[in-house]
Amino acid sequence: MGLLKKLRKYVGGRRLVWPIPYAEGMRLDEITVRDPFVIKDGKGGYILAGTIYHYNFNDSYGTVIYKSDDLKTWRGPFTVLEKSGFEKEYRDFWAPEIHFAGGRYRLLVTLSPSGEKRGTYMFSSDTPDGKYDGGIRLTPDGVSCLDGTLTEDNGEYWCIYCKEYVECDDGEIRAVKLKSDLSGTDKDSDTLLFKASDNMYKPTRFRQKITDGPFCFFENGERKLLWSTRTSDRKYVQLVAKSESGKVTGEWTQQGALCTADGGHGMIFEDYSSQRYLILHSPDARTIFTKKYERPVLIKL
Repeated sequence: MGLLKKLRKYVGGRRLVWPIPYAEGMRLDEITVRDPFVIKDGKGGYILAGTIYHYNFNDSYGTVIYKSDDLKTWRGPFTVLEKSGFEKEYRDFWAPEIHFAGGRYRLLVTLSPSGEKRGTYMFSSDTPDGKYDGGIRLTPDGVSCLDGTLTEDNGEYWCIYCKEYVECDDGEIRAVKLKSDLSGTDKDSDTLLFKASDNMYKPTRFRQKITDGPFCFFENGERKLLWSTRTSDRKYVQLVAKSESGKVTGEWTQQGALCTADGGHGMIFEDYSSQRYLILHSPDARTIFTKKYERPVLIKL
């Protein structure tokens, strides 16, 4: 790594102690994570997963979760996937999501295997906070992809993911269907849903168009998709698209923004009383000079 990259890496972040010390009674604005994802644990509580960096954008040591009984105070972290537990070397551990599918809990996380392109992998566990194992790649081999999410369509599961702008300049959101036993994907089903440039915000950053953080949800019976990009003024925005056919494969039309205040990579969930929330991270990047760090932001819908 060159000197300039090392300097940017230091200036852009802060060093975290690993393992991160356990704490209780934390508010969301005291937890530093990107890409927050919340799931109910089935016992009256909640689990928060997210990306945690040793330095900004690099050197994650694994996937951790936090737990809460009321969405107000949190305890943790608890490690569910650790870098040192793999025989092969992996980096990143980005954008973890936990879904219940096929009778088990599925952890989707973006990894960069040594000598291979970045992609989204799926691990499995019998409990949402259990140790996850298995590890199968859902996104195509030989293509740099990230931020995979899981959704169901007519009894079939699909992984919706981002093909990175580093591969195609105009970043893409794509979908690939999983096999019926969730042991892999049907490569012939891989479908382009839309591109970064399809939305009204003209997403450009250094002439590159970014797709980030897809998440599928339903509103008034309509299938919709959260996704994020960076605009020409370098702001991170939370966008929404709608499937006109109701199917994963679309056609998808852009619906505008839910958040333009430098926040994104969100998801929507319901609490035990059916109250819906949007959770996203904001601001988009931390710096040691401003002392601004990515925090989960919970918004009642």
